[in-house]
Amino acid sequence: MFKRIIPALLLLVLLCAGRIQAAEALLTTSYGAQYKGFDLTLVRTLKPLGNDRFVFESNARGSIARIEESSTFSRDASGLWTPELYRYSQSILGISKKYELRFDTSGKKVTYSDKKGQQSISITPGTLDPLLYQLKLQQDLARQTGDYRYRFVSRSKLKDYRFDIAGKEKLKLEGKSSNTLRLSKQDNDASQETLLWFSPDNGYQLMRLRHTEDGDSYSISLKALQQSPAFITWLQ
Repeated sequence: MFKRIIPALLLLVLLCAGRIQAAEALLTTSYGAQYKGFDLTLVRTLKPLGNDRFVFESNARGSIARIEESSTFSRDASGLWTPELYRYSQSILGISKKYELRFDTSGKKVTYSDKKGQQSISITPGTLDPLLYQLKLQQDLARQTGDYRYRFVSRSKLKDYRFDIAGKEKLKLEGKSSNTLRLSKQDNDASQETLLWFSPDNGYQLMRLRHTEDGDSYSISLKALQQSPAFITWLQ
């Protein structure tokens, strides 16, 4: 009996090890963040799922706040990004909110779902989700496309963002100085301002973000970075 069980257990261990290895993150970034006066720790990871599918996750946690996002998407050989599923969950001072966006394979429809029900939204192919457009911006900077415009679904609405390179600055990461590109989001609302700093020296990672709106502010600063050599190839 034991002669049968032991090989089976070894096979199970090998299979599990293969799955763990396949799920190793291409990218892990850790940020210090502030959201509406609360201090948070933000961790983002990019993991391969196989068959040109990936999951990009963002988890922010603090003493009285938690914000979690995940984007499951695919990217084919031609470089087309196709979102599949976006999930958002938030809990601040015990008040929780969550919703999800499920994209149709045709690229022409997305279903928004929350506790109140569902809503179907018509979209055009190339429309992204609130997390994925940020990763796409990083790739476009690495490729120096010069065109940084994105359409994405936010809750049940379509939004269009455009970013321009506004200058260059030096910022520090783990005690080392890094060159950065400073981007500004173009906005017709004078009460809003969004600035982002990306580092060409570090795989065009987002080094800093600062957003202000009607007196409220949100900011993040990169504290630690782990990226596999495969990520740079993936980014290109």
